[in-house]
Amino acid sequence: MKKLFTTLLLIITTTLFSQKYTLDADLIDQFTDDDRVDIIVSASIDSDGFNVIEVSCECIPEEKSFRLRPLSFPNFKIKIIEKIKEIVTSMKDGYGSALTVKSSQDQNIIDNRIAQIFARIVTYYNTEEERPQVATIFLRNSKVPLYHKPSKFSSNLAPIDSINIDAVEMSFYGGFIEKIQVKADFDEKKIAFNNLYSIGISSDANIRELGRYRLYSDGWYTFRIAKKQNKNKEKRTLEYDSRSNKDSIVKKDLIIKLDEVIRYVKKVDINANDISPVPQVVYLDDNQDKSKLYREESSKLFEAVAFTDLIGLFDEENPNGLVQIEVNKRFNLNTKRSGTKNWYNWLFPISKAFDGIGFFQNLDGFFQYSKIEENNKFLSLETVNTKDDSGIITGTENIYTPISLMQYRSYAFGGILNISTLENQNAKFNMYINAGLLFGRTGILDTNAEETFVNNLEVPIEVTGHILPEKRVSFSFTDRLSWFDNLNEDINIKSVKNGSAVSYSRWLNSFNIDLNVNVSSTGKLFLRYKLIHELDNISNNFSQLQFGYSFYILKNNGVRKKQ
Repeated sequence: MKKLFTTLLLIITTTLFSQKYTLDADLIDQFTDDDRVDIIVSASIDSDGFNVIEVSCECIPEEKSFRLRPLSFPNFKIKIIEKIKEIVTSMKDGYGSALTVKSSQDQNIIDNRIAQIFARIVTYYNTEEERPQVATIFLRNSKVPLYHKPSKFSSNLAPIDSINIDAVEMSFYGGFIEKIQVKADFDEKKIAFNNLYSIGISSDANIRELGRYRLYSDGWYTFRIAKKQNKNKEKRTLEYDSRSNKDSIVKKDLIIKLDEVIRYVKKVDINANDISPVPQVVYLDDNQDKSKLYREESSKLFEAVAFTDLIGLFDEENPNGLVQIEVNKRFNLNTKRSGTKNWYNWLFPISKAFDGIGFFQNLDGFFQYSKIEENNKFLSLETVNTKDDSGIITGTENIYTPISLMQYRSYAFGGILNISTLENQNAKFNMYINAGLLFGRTGILDTNAEETFVNNLEVPIEVTGHILPEKRVSFSFTDRLSWFDNLNEDINIKSVKNGSAVSYSRWLNSFNIDLNVNVSSTGKLFLRYKLIHELDNISNNFSQLQFGYSFYILKNNGVRKKQ
């Protein structure tokens, strides 16, 4: 039964959560009179920015799909008609013969009904209601000042000249301008300028401070200042990675200021305390010198992850919980990061390993519901030996252990606060230090074998390393140290050591390894291994191997049956 339930869970979570629309009956009637044909159109945007249109029918096992970019009506109409015909001709009538497409059709009905579906799809992705605008970003000037640092330890900038801006590319993610590249030229030499660490833009304070961010050249340059022949004027040229001589000045980095390249104008919105744009890439040049930025659609405000425990799947007596549901909502607090290169000597290892550092960046609201199935839902008393001071067994005792109270926890809710974030874009590695507060509830069988619940409190502090070879696939490993205590005084809690009851330890340690795969716009895949043990006795432990799929709990699927 568990295996069947897990299989159904995986199938459902990988198919439900996209925008879906049922084609009108009078449209289908233009192609066939068979009442079994009930076609659903699903629309989503993949990670490459293509519109993925899937056309399916319960009457056939396989779905038909096509990808479009841009999403234009003529192409959409041609493809939809083609897929409807494929579905019809793949079916058989009551005599086993393949259905044929009707030769007589009302073209007006076809055009109008397909136009309605197209309008619903386009409206969902493009209206202000679904995608509230948060800002407009402008290319400020095509020529901006060029600077250098007079000395290695100077925080001031000295102007050199001006430089021509060709184009600006920016990627937005999680309340930050994550990457920005400015393409420019000076004296017919192409130069690229980049940020060293992410630039926060989730609040008014962040936007006011855009002027403090500097973009650095993609290499070292020698800036030559030489006299023109027969004229008392200077000729300025740049040479990449050259050595200095008497008429040149070696610049380790050429620098431009971010706010002299772009102008970021936020849109006033009563609901926009957090003005973070949705993940996207923006390209600005002379032909397109501005771009609108949007917030996440309201249907994507809350994301949940359904986990199934693979260990529990094959071990009927395992109490981990076959299914867990986790809902996590991130709130940006202080998306401001600073450079680490000029930090003091006592932070020398950090300044070498990371380019940017931020504090109290975000707060994650967290809710976890487990023990959904009935099997092993309540924790039974454990009978263990008791010993005197000399180690002699004197009897037995019925106890609950803290590690078991954690394992049988039915639900937990609370918050995880980021204390510090360290970023190294070149190494594609981030490190997070977090702390939190979680309240939980565990079902137990008391001394009379009656079912009841007890409350517990967890105060975790954790360190996470996050490896991001690319946004679609990432790895993380976390070590979490938790102070865990029960809030009910009338139950007997002890730890077990060498088969006997001892005073219980309130410290639990958890080591997690996570693999995240984001291959579509409708959800992500997760594979997670957890090992939880008592800090001072690792032999008291349990583990979980979980497979999960995320979905948006406010997503409107829009499916309706044909009348």
